[in-house]
Amino acid sequence: MQRDDELDATQEMFGDDFAELAHLFLGDSAKRLALLRTAIADKDAIAIGKLAHILCGSAASIGATALAALCGELETKVKNKDLDDVVLRLNTIEGEYAHISAKLHRMLKADSEINTPGADQ
Repeated sequence: MQRDDELDATQEMFGDDFAELAHLFLGDSAKRLALLRTAIADKDAIAIGKLAHILCGSAASIGATALAALCGELETKVKNKDLDDVVLRLNTIEGEYAHISAKLHRMLKADSEINTPGADQ
């Protein structure tokens, strides 16, 4: 899968506030993914659609465009009552989330090292 994100541009746009946004995204989205897994296991189409919608918006707000697209596609499939490949889609979403999560952690670590007094000495 082609990895597509605008995390760097979002970081530049939000500046010092990016770390807070990233921490909120990481904490909230991990919980939502767990709930999505449960909803898929339960075949709860309403919950799947709602969670996919929320994850889509969260991912878009942080600049995780590929993740947002995957969540949006899942939401559309569920709205069309097509649950055939939701487990495969969840696996793809989780893989992309792992990529985004790792990148955000690297960005936050680099940012904290830059902003730590004495780090440049």
